[in-house]
Amino acid sequence: MRKKILGLILLTALTFPALAEDPVRTPIDKKAAYRLLDSVTQMFYEMAMTGVGGKEKLEKSIQQFMAEAKKAKEQQQIDRVFFNRYARLLAIIKLVMAPDPGGILVPIIDREMARFVAEVLGDDWKGSGAAAIGQVSDAIAYEIIDLQMYLDNLETRAKLRTDWDKKFSDVLPKK
Repeated sequence: MRKKILGLILLTALTFPALAEDPVRTPIDKKAAYRLLDSVTQMFYEMAMTGVGGKEKLEKSIQQFMAEAKKAKEQQQIDRVFFNRYARLLAIIKLVMAPDPGGILVPIIDREMARFVAEVLGDDWKGSGAAAIGQVSDAIAYEIIDLQMYLDNLETRAKLRTDWDKKFSDVLPKK
């Protein structure tokens, strides 16, 4: 009985990915994705060189970048993985720059910054001051680099997944 249950669980685990939409196999136009990243990189560089100034320009840019990303996703130029990580990157930048004079959003901003820094850098977020801003800037820079690496390695990732699926399908007993 245990062997049957284990076999059923293993079979389900191996066939489930085949039934689900694979985000890597979605058609992707790397040029469109790189354009999106280049836009954010340029904005991030300008912010780093000139300081925070120009919040209205920043807000307009973020809205434009998000509209372009949504359009690229609808046209299947980018996949869900890239879109979700890119959208999170824009959200983090917006949270960093969002005015919060009464400190009402501090708990939410702290929680999201701590999660972002932990996921990207593996560090505990410092919470406030220059060290925290530097840490978030580092995390943003590394997330941009990670997205570039994701795009650079889509084919390798798909091949590794195919090889992994094949390896485990060979383990299943043949009828």
